[in-house]
Amino acid sequence: MKLELRVDAQGYRLSLDGQLLAHLGGGAAALLAGAGPRLREADLEAAIERAEDWLMPSSRSWQGMEIWVRDDAGRLRAGMGGAQSLTSDEVERAFSCAVDDATRGRAISAEFVADLLLLRELVHHGKVTRVHLE
Repeated sequence: MKLELRVDAQGYRLSLDGQLLAHLGGGAAALLAGAGPRLREADLEAAIERAEDWLMPSSRSWQGMEIWVRDDAGRLRAGMGGAQSLTSDEVERAFSCAVDDATRGRAISAEFVADLLLLRELVHHGKVTRVHLE
């Protein structure tokens, strides 16, 4: 079975063996709805809630799997330094650093933070073992 997340200009699409499980139109903008130019902790908490609402209905169908991320937007690959494969711990550490940068006003792409936030929630709630960035 293959779990895939597609990140592109139209949004986020999660599929299992080619079967669409969830689609979030608008992608990063939808996750960060209402956020200003500088992300605050409250903006990120709201985005986490939106991500959980989006992924939780299907999360039991992909527990403990690996995920392949088709990053057509290129933000995750760029933000992760070109890494092709990540463990769940690496995703968690990257997310913590991104949140720290964003909430302290350091230069970081809000769209990258949103993409990483969604990936972190998928990894966390789905107990995803490895992330492959394509």
